[in-house]
Amino acid sequence: MPEVKDRIEKLGNSILNDAQKKADEIISKAQQQADELLEQAREQYRRSEESEIAEDRQKTHSKYAKELSKSDFASHKSVLSHRCELVESLFENIRKKLESFVTGGEYEAFVRKLTEKANKEMPFGKDCVINVSRNDKLLAENIANEYGISAAVDRNIEIGGLSVYYPSENVYLDYTLDLALEQQRNAFIASHSELSL
Repeated sequence: MPEVKDRIEKLGNSILNDAQKKADEIISKAQQQADELLEQAREQYRRSEESEIAEDRQKTHSKYAKELSKSDFASHKSVLSHRCELVESLFENIRKKLESFVTGGEYEAFVRKLTEKANKEMPFGKDCVINVSRNDKLLAENIANEYGISAAVDRNIEIGGLSVYYPSENVYLDYTLDLALEQQRNAFIASHSELSL
């Protein structure tokens, strides 16, 4: 089980590192474009100021400050918007890799190890229910039969993994890839506060 977890963690780290490099490149390009726009705005102001008469300088300065502020805001908003798109793209790529993993040969062993982990964390009672995606129904039924419990399809599980419901204790253990992906996404955004609009 640790090697599967390590593989997933290494895969996640590899993807995050690649995405971070790509994000840094795109952010750098976007910042360069913003700087160029800012420089263009400044140059336009300089030409305008030189051609204005002394009485109009104050008006021009106010107008420039307002336009510069608008330009700064627009460029900042554009950069942040692009960063958000990158994060969405990154996690869509991770989702696709997880979906590919779910259809691979190692997935059944992964689900069985998750089942063992859940049973160790909180031993199964006869009323326990293993919840899986609709694609994993047959696998879940086989595993549930081995443990003498039941299996059900949970339409909220889209990618894979499993959750276990203990009705008598009203406890729900979630080992779904869906939740893991969402937690990683939230942690990534939290650790990169500059990604917030």
